[in-house]
Amino acid sequence: MKKISIIIPCYNESKTIETILRRVEKAPFPKWEKEIIVVDDYSTDGTRDILKKCENHIKIIYQLQNGGKGTAVRRGLKEATGDYIIIQDADLEYNPDEIKNLLSALDSGYGDAIFGSRNLHHEKRSGFCAPRLGVWFITKLLNALYGVHLTDAWTCYKLFPKEAKGNFQDGGFDSELLFTVALARRGIKIFEVPISHRPRDFSEGKKIRYRDGFRAIFLLIGDRLLHLRKPSARQPKDALSLLCCPICRGPLGKTRKGYACEKDGIFALDESNRPIFLNTSMFESSKAEHGSGINWLKSFLKQFPKLYYSIWHFFCPVLMVQNGPRKILSFVKNGSVILDVGSGPERLGDEFINIDSFPFPEVDVVADARLLPFRDSSAGGVVSESLLEHVDDPDSVAREMVRVLKPGGFLYASAPFIHPYHASPDDFNRWTSSGLKFLFRDLEIVEQGVRSGPWSALLMFLAYWFGVVFSFGFKKAAPFLAHIFMLVLGPIKYLDLIFARLPGAEDVSAHLYIIARKK
Repeated sequence: MKKISIIIPCYNESKTIETILRRVEKAPFPKWEKEIIVVDDYSTDGTRDILKKCENHIKIIYQLQNGGKGTAVRRGLKEATGDYIIIQDADLEYNPDEIKNLLSALDSGYGDAIFGSRNLHHEKRSGFCAPRLGVWFITKLLNALYGVHLTDAWTCYKLFPKEAKGNFQDGGFDSELLFTVALARRGIKIFEVPISHRPRDFSEGKKIRYRDGFRAIFLLIGDRLLHLRKPSARQPKDALSLLCCPICRGPLGKTRKGYACEKDGIFALDESNRPIFLNTSMFESSKAEHGSGINWLKSFLKQFPKLYYSIWHFFCPVLMVQNGPRKILSFVKNGSVILDVGSGPERLGDEFINIDSFPFPEVDVVADARLLPFRDSSAGGVVSESLLEHVDDPDSVAREMVRVLKPGGFLYASAPFIHPYHASPDDFNRWTSSGLKFLFRDLEIVEQGVRSGPWSALLMFLAYWFGVVFSFGFKKAAPFLAHIFMLVLGPIKYLDLIFARLPGAEDVSAHLYIIARKK
């Protein structure tokens, strides 16, 4: 018998929580085992006292602080063990007896996910014109942006398989919409069935506000802009012989759902057939960081690597045209697989497999650099360009890169030496030439030098310095102003074509590099 998990997020619902729990328990699903999970989002009106009476027969989770509906749902999803999951609001607007209609549509094979549409019901809806108009507009916007044909995008009733629960994000009411577009991006077929709806007004405890609608519009447009270009992952023919479980390092088997490890389960594929070897919290944290502030603009531009790097190379005050990671091609054997750890959106060549914690369009494998999903001694080369400063445990990353390198294989690594703080999403370390050699002390150093020189170091500090001074105390404005000053100072960096070659340049340069051989 299949199991359905019913997630009930609630916040200050003392007037309705007993009734809705009773109705959910009595709702008839004869062919399904029922699991009910209530997540109290730090209620203060006595809801918790009522829930404590139900702990012997219903799973209750108490949040330590109020985080919003999306956050409460995410917490419930972590505990859900059902084959399929549905969300049930704790008010009385939706009728639990109608969940069986969604299950019936699923059993009939109408879709991979089943939504309940309030606009398909035979009873004509009345009143609440402004909220209904807002939902209508957002539904039309979502349809236009993602090429789907929904009639009620912001419905509570969403029945979906357990494999999709990792797409649900923390947040407020907007999390439901972002979940819907994530399903659409993955190509999951959504089918709608009619459901009834008894809306309540603000005096009865309605919590969604007009500002939530405006926020949802901005988030939908922002999400679409960050996914304009469909990723094109490249997997080598012998991928299975290279890949392993990043946790136990055991063998993986390819299945329809992803790469399976007998010990640690299935590592899912995203909508572009890329394996995700990150835990859900780390994956979502990485996505959140890349979707905020100045990082949002960078992530948007990085969908178009040629455009992004053209802008970057022209305007950024750091000159990175000398001694780049492609130098490794003159050391490794032709046809060798080269792993680019922390690749970002740029592919250095057909020999390179791109690995990053964020699913940029050119990334082949989404993984943690501290737990690379590759077998011991499986790669002829490994490169790492400006990654080491962004990880909190560079020794572990260095050991992983050495572990996957074949004996006789070569490693290229560059890292900043004299450079301001630059979060992407965070910034932890700087290295001298001696520091880089010590980090890869188990390898034989065959070459080292300057990646970007003294003028790059000076200009970057000036840009950030001017950003701080002219922000006049507004901390959030400083990085934006710094990028403006970079546009002005950027062209001077070409002096490094001369200065980076001078004796002693390594002692005052922005970036350094090494090339090393595994003995």
